[in-house]
Amino acid sequence: MNELPDNNHDEARRWLANVEDDLAGWHAVQRDPDSPRRLVCFMAHLVVEKSLKAVLIDAGVPFKMHDLEPLYELCKNSSRLAGIDEEILKALTPWAIDGRYADELLEADREQAERFARFAEQVVAAVHAELEVSDGND
Repeated sequence: MNELPDNNHDEARRWLANVEDDLAGWHAVQRDPDSPRRLVCFMAHLVVEKSLKAVLIDAGVPFKMHDLEPLYELCKNSSRLAGIDEEILKALTPWAIDGRYADELLEADREQAERFARFAEQVVAAVHAELEVSDGND
């Protein structure tokens, strides 16, 4: 996103609503025992990425990337969203691409997928709290 929207506040909440839609689809994948765990990892990445971008939009910080680590650095540099587990964030980053193509990546194991799923849900909760604080609802 090279240019920011006219109303960062509303656009950030629109992105977070989109995250909630992604979570609903992701939970359906998780419930299906026949679904590849790599899809859970890919969806966890997508949810975290969009969540971080919602914070950046709210903060008025432009971005143009999918890599979670630089996105999170932008959040931290804007004094937003402190305390994310950066080791899990780093481990989740490759799933933006790798999770899409089964022939290029070994299947994720259940433990890894569940770890990423818990992490993504923690990030979404932190972003909800962050955006509420920026609304003045603390």
